[in-house]
Amino acid sequence: MAAIEEEPAAKKVKLENGEGEIKAEIKAEQAVEKKPDGEKKEKKEKKEKKEKSDKKEKKDKHKDKSEKKDKKEKKEKKESTGDVLGDGAEKKEKKEKKEKKHKDKKEKKHKDKKEKKHHKSKVPGSGGGGVKKVGMKRPGFGKFGKKMIAGKKKAAEPVEKVVKVLVKTEDDYEPVNRWWEKEDGALSGKRGAKKWDTFEHHGLLFAPDYESHGIPIRYDGRDIKLPVDAEEVATYWTSVQGTDYEAKEVFIKNFWEAFHGKLPEELKTVITDFKKCDFSKIRTWRAEERDKRINRSKEEKELEKDKNALETQWYSHGLVNGVRERLGNYRLEPPQLFRGRGEHPKQGMLKKRTWPENCIINIGCDAPVPRAYGCPGHCWRDVVHENHVQWIAAFDDGVLGELKYVSFAATSGLKGQPDMLKYDRARRLLAVVDSIRSSYEKLQQSKSMIDRQKATCTYFIDRLALRVGGEKDTEEEADTVGCCSLRVEHMKLEPPNTLHLQFLGKDSIEYKNSVTVTDQVYKNLGEFMSGKKPEDDVFDKVSPTIVNEYFKEFMDDLSAKVFRTYNASYTLQSELSKFDATQKDKFTQDELMKFYNDANREVAILCNHQKAAAKGHDAGMAKMAEAKEKMLKTIRTLKKHLGVLTDPSKPAVKDADMVLPKDPLQCKKKIAEQKMRLDKYEASIREKEDNKLVSLGTSKVNYMDPRITVAWCKKVDLSIERVFSRTIRTKFPWAMHFKSSYLFD
Repeated sequence: MAAIEEEPAAKKVKLENGEGEIKAEIKAEQAVEKKPDGEKKEKKEKKEKKEKSDKKEKKDKHKDKSEKKDKKEKKEKKESTGDVLGDGAEKKEKKEKKEKKHKDKKEKKHKDKKEKKHHKSKVPGSGGGGVKKVGMKRPGFGKFGKKMIAGKKKAAEPVEKVVKVLVKTEDDYEPVNRWWEKEDGALSGKRGAKKWDTFEHHGLLFAPDYESHGIPIRYDGRDIKLPVDAEEVATYWTSVQGTDYEAKEVFIKNFWEAFHGKLPEELKTVITDFKKCDFSKIRTWRAEERDKRINRSKEEKELEKDKNALETQWYSHGLVNGVRERLGNYRLEPPQLFRGRGEHPKQGMLKKRTWPENCIINIGCDAPVPRAYGCPGHCWRDVVHENHVQWIAAFDDGVLGELKYVSFAATSGLKGQPDMLKYDRARRLLAVVDSIRSSYEKLQQSKSMIDRQKATCTYFIDRLALRVGGEKDTEEEADTVGCCSLRVEHMKLEPPNTLHLQFLGKDSIEYKNSVTVTDQVYKNLGEFMSGKKPEDDVFDKVSPTIVNEYFKEFMDDLSAKVFRTYNASYTLQSELSKFDATQKDKFTQDELMKFYNDANREVAILCNHQKAAAKGHDAGMAKMAEAKEKMLKTIRTLKKHLGVLTDPSKPAVKDADMVLPKDPLQCKKKIAEQKMRLDKYEASIREKEDNKLVSLGTSKVNYMDPRITVAWCKKVDLSIERVFSRTIRTKFPWAMHFKSSYLFD
């Protein structure tokens, strides 16, 4: 039975196989029939192609012949007329021909490529009209054959992946010293308080040795080669040439003493007169070296920057109680001619090189003593372990003869703590300032001359924000004065109660002010100045110590210095409080910034924070005025053009410098944009002129409580980055976390 059932199934398979063979034979016959047609078609295409190429060659030949003919005619024309083209015209003509030829070649190549591609598509087996092969399709042919092969090749090739390496520094791992979040975080900032338990650092970075250039000076018309020490001082002199110091007699006198002292005995008798010395050759060399340094490539500058960073990173930080803190001026200054501020009597003297023997190192008891790198054979003068001071090293000042200190950077916690305490102290003064004022107003009427002078002096410190001042040796220091050291020549009384003050304050900045004082103060000043010479002290019975002792009656840590911080912060708070915070949305960031700068300027004027006008100020203002005039001209042109757009009968406006809008709406929009731009620019011009002689930065960094600024910026939505630079933000990280509700009260 099974055999009977299998028989029909076998027959079915045989039939199916037979049908397949018949179909295959039919297809093969059809392909054979098609083949001659395909071959004919292919021959026809080849013939057409050949005919086309022959035609093109004939055309090119004809073209070349016509070009040669034209050339010949031009030449004959030139010879006949005598008009010869210039070199520039001939070159231009040649260039145009060359470009034309190149273009023709390119087009020909592109055409051939296209034809080749078209022909390939017709070739049998390429998916065109050729013979189709029976069975499995070959990869690489058909519509997407090439793409498939390209994809396989790409997959086969190993692709090198660029691995981005994230380089992490110590900044990514070190703990952040958030001392302000601790309950007693700022207590170590108090004077005399313990600053650290463990402390280590790598010492100081000494200035590099002087490298001799060997360029002589000219003396009385002849070249003289100097020894290295004298050459070094002469080179320092060329660095001040072209400045105001070059003409100052004191500076020249002190320089000549330093320079002449470095000359050997045989040259001291030859070089005797400063006026006969000509340092121009050294100055020219310095200028050339400076230009070389400026004109270096970006790569060279980056290389030097990396080299310096590598050199300084060893010294830039110290470890305080296991936390990395940035250090301040660890790089010691190279020798130079002392300039000083104002009319300093020692300006022009040589600032000598600092050696390890001039330095005292302060470090933890268990910390290794740092080596004096770069100074073989030298050692520190002393190593101390004082944990109640902020300095890490001290060194002798070669000119002033006093110790100078290397401390922590302004951004470190050890500097931030005393800053916070300073502003808190000024804030606490608010509670007692009224009692101090009532006290000194009573003392102004006292029978005791000391009390009257002390009270009048306190009035100046409180109301005019003057520094307390002190006695100075004018042969060693510049003649700058404060409240207690004011002389009769610095004051002028004008009835009924106007006082004119004019003197040199700190850093030889001139203080010039006319103020209306109380009747009692006016009367007291008249008595103090009566019968005295112009060079006599007005407050001859009091000193800074007496005044500061008087302040301690009201607050243990109160001094005259605190009054300046108080006055600056109180003035800023008063000025900023005038702004209506409910209307903040009506003001732009620029307008808010202007309001803040105006408040800051009031503080700077009160504290006499002045600066010299920049050298390029007038030139800069002239440029800004030109730019403003250009903007006004643009607005006028656009308004005229708007008139033409609304009334076509008017004559058209022509302006080659700008593209004029084509419809009135766009024109109005452009006018509005230009007006906004002009308003902004005029505001920046006014601000630049207002800040010409006023330094806003000094009060911002040293006198105004930063919490007032931070709170106001949060209240009015002014970006803190616009007010405080990155340096100031890192100096006051503790202030950034205060709320908008903070007030200096």
